Order: sequence, then C-alpha cells, then structure tokens
Amino acid sequence: MMFVALAGSLCLGAAASQPAKKKTGKKAKVAVVAEPEVKPVDGETFSYAVGVAQSPSLKQYIGQGNNVDSLHYADFIDGMLGKYSEAEIAKMRAIIMGTTIAGQNEKQVIPALNKQASGSDTARYMVKDLFIKGLTEGLLGKSTLTPDSAMKIAEQQFEYRQMVVKKENADFLAAYAKNDSVKQTGSGLLYKVIKQGEGALPTDTSKVEVNYEGRLIDGTVFDSSYKRKQPATFGVTQVIKGWTEALKMMPVGSVYELCIPYNLAYGERGNRNIPPYSTLVFKVELLNIKEK
Repeated sequence: MMFVALAGSLCLGAAASQPAKKKTGKKAKVAVVAEPEVKPVDGETFSYAVGVAQSPSLKQYIGQGNNVDSLHYADFIDGMLGKYSEAEIAKMRAIIMGTTIAGQNEKQVIPALNKQASGSDTARYMVKDLFIKGLTEGLLGKSTLTPDSAMKIAEQQFEYRQMVVKKENADFLAAYAKNDSVKQTGSGLLYKVIKQGEGALPTDTSKVEVNYEGRLIDGTVFDSSYKRKQPATFGVTQVIKGWTEALKMMPVGSVYELCIPYNLAYGERGNRNIPPYSTLVFKVELLNIKEK
C-alpha cells in the first residue's frame, strides 16, 4: 500500500544521511508489514447497498428539482419500475406540459398581456376563458380566425395603447412647460431650479455624487437614492441624455427638477421599470464632483 511504500522511502532517506557503519558480518532484519485483507462483496449485496446509498440524492433531486411530493413517491416508483406503456407515458407527459402552461398563463402571460393592452395592472381587460379558448381552438385548427388575422387584431390594440401613451406623455410635457418657473433647452429638456448651487460645474469627464428620485407622470416612483439612503456616483456621460445635459448646467450644491421627454430618456422601448415613451420627472441634488 501507499503508506507502506512511503514509510519505506523515508526510512531509506534517513539511513542514507547517517555515517557508514562497519560491517559486522550479520544480516540486517527487514520488518514486513502485512496489508489488511479486504473481502469481496457479492453482487446482490453491493447492488442493494449502492441503491440505498443513492436514495438521499434521488429524494433531493425529485423533490427540490422536480417538485415530486412525498405523497406521490409510490407513483414515482411505479414509473421507475416501468409499469406504464409508451402511450400512457406520452399522455402523462402531455398532461404535465398542459398544467405547466396553465400555471404560466395564470401567473405571467395573462397579467402581462392585460397590462400591455390596457395600460393597467388592475384593469380587467383580458378575459381568461376566451384567451384559453383561442389557444385551444388555434391548437386544434378549429379557430374562427387565422393566426395572421388574429395577430393583426392584437397588434391593433397594442398600437392604440402606444398612441394613448405617447399622447398622455406629450400632454404632460406641454402642461409642465407652461409653468412660469420652467426652462427649456434646445433638446427639449425641461427643468426647474429648486436651489442654485455655487460650486464647480461638471464636465463630460467628471464623476459626480448625487441624490435623486425618479417618477413617472402618474407619480409612480421607480428609483430613489433617498429611499436607499445612499447617494449614487457615476460619470456624467454614463447616464441618459437628459441627465448628462442637466448635470453640466448644475453647479455643485444645486437641486433641480428635470422633466425629460422619452427621446432623452429610455426611448420607445423603455426598460424593466419604465414603460415605452415615458416622460420622466427627476429631483436631482448634485452633492459633489469627484476625481476624474
């Protein structure tokens, strides 16, 4: 064994480092270490033992990874033992897929379509039963609409919502611009000076420290360093166009309110928290200019 061989080599190394001894004519005795005897295991015992040893991993895999409840271990075992025909397995696979899609429709698809088509999380625009009917009849080739004509109807509603959103945001901008304290730049950026600072002006290469809060035109706060109780630090050109333009007009110590049209913000697509074509209203407080 490895231990015996290693021990032997260490002994030889130690002996080599000692001064040579005179021969006495007697042979040195060599100690023999007997290796422990390992007995074989018969195949039946081994197979059963390996199965038992693997069972905790299997329990974790089917439970946490595939949501098989312990109440249904007997059903799982029937499947593992091959008690179902290929036709039965195909049927069960279809049932599982159907129930998976049903859950996705309920929790994700229908709420997302409802908001996209109506502009509201709370509106009851989508009719679940009719949506499912459309899915099932389309799948079976029995629908009263072709997929192309159905898509045109859906796109018509999305285009209508887009038109409404653009108008709402444009009307908000127009109303905001009428305020006597509001100024407008050539790009279309609107802003109000809440407090004019007396410090240095940032440039394109500056790194700034700011506190801010961002709102949609309905008053929804989508981001706030005040809520996080932690100012943000970033480069002047690392933010949306409306911010970059405004920061370069703000001396350190200034507090401005910005009203930024969508083309100077997140555009026609928006992002995870900001709808397409959104006009954004920010309170921005320039605290400091840091090193470049």
